[in-house]
Amino acid sequence: MINRAIFSFLIFLFLSNAFAGQLTESEEKSRDKGVILYQQGAWTSSQPFLRVAAKAGDKKSQYFLGEAIRLSNRYMTKEARNWYVAAADQGDLYAMLRLSSKSDLCNAMDDCATKTSEEWRARALKIARERAAEGNTEAMVVMFTANQGLDWLEKAAESKDSFAQQLLASAYQRGQGWFIVPGSREKAIKKWFKASAEGGYPPGMYLYANYLYEHNGSKEEIGSWLKKTAESGHINALGGYALNIAHLPDTYGFPLDLVKAYGFTYLIANLKGGAIAPEDARLNLLEIAKKMQPEEIKQGIALSKEWENNHPPLSYYAPIYGY
Repeated sequence: MINRAIFSFLIFLFLSNAFAGQLTESEEKSRDKGVILYQQGAWTSSQPFLRVAAKAGDKKSQYFLGEAIRLSNRYMTKEARNWYVAAADQGDLYAMLRLSSKSDLCNAMDDCATKTSEEWRARALKIARERAAEGNTEAMVVMFTANQGLDWLEKAAESKDSFAQQLLASAYQRGQGWFIVPGSREKAIKKWFKASAEGGYPPGMYLYANYLYEHNGSKEEIGSWLKKTAESGHINALGGYALNIAHLPDTYGFPLDLVKAYGFTYLIANLKGGAIAPEDARLNLLEIAKKMQPEEIKQGIALSKEWENNHPPLSYYAPIYGY
């Protein structure tokens, strides 16, 4: 079983709002499994598990089920829309944003049984503004996402929301915001990536490591953040860390550890998601195996099982309101 203390951080990232009702233990397990599969890019496989909790009234499961259906079909279906509506009716802001899209199925067909995209957007902004005024950082991020100004994201970052801090650093990197003093933009980017990383947000850690790499940071510091991110279950970081400890190549001075490298790569190679990482991992697995004895490969597979039981589930850590 997954260590619950470690796993709680992952679940908190995606299910931070209070549940509409109390789930049974079985429903919670189904929800958790659904979130894990969703975050591994296994959108189709996640749906039966998310559907259990969604039917029980859990609004975040309803939202993620809508996302999983939409992403697996590559367009907004009627079923996906129904789950977004169920979540939105319980106050889920991201579901309202999805329903406010001009590409929503009912808007395209002029067949909105409930609210139009304009009505959903107005409702999302009204509720988000009210919650943001009370200090709710998710609502502040929603206001930014809805193009209501960078200042909302800055407020959320200043309130120590590590997700908002990473978003703000990325926004500054894209050229958003005004900086008069030369060099102050770079300082702000580094400040907020570092704050997000130190706050324990895995994508923040990963992007901070990348920032340090691009700006000639020390190998020791970059390697340290890469390892921390890998230990959080971040799929891309774990794959990169595995290659480094296999010395393919040795970029950060990690000791050679082929057993761990094989075990970590084996985990990624066996993901059910449709993303490209498993395919790359299978090729990397062959390269690592060339340097190993059969007994070491067995040890690597055994280590993968032990690691899986004592670390957060592998995840792409996709943002709640992503592509």
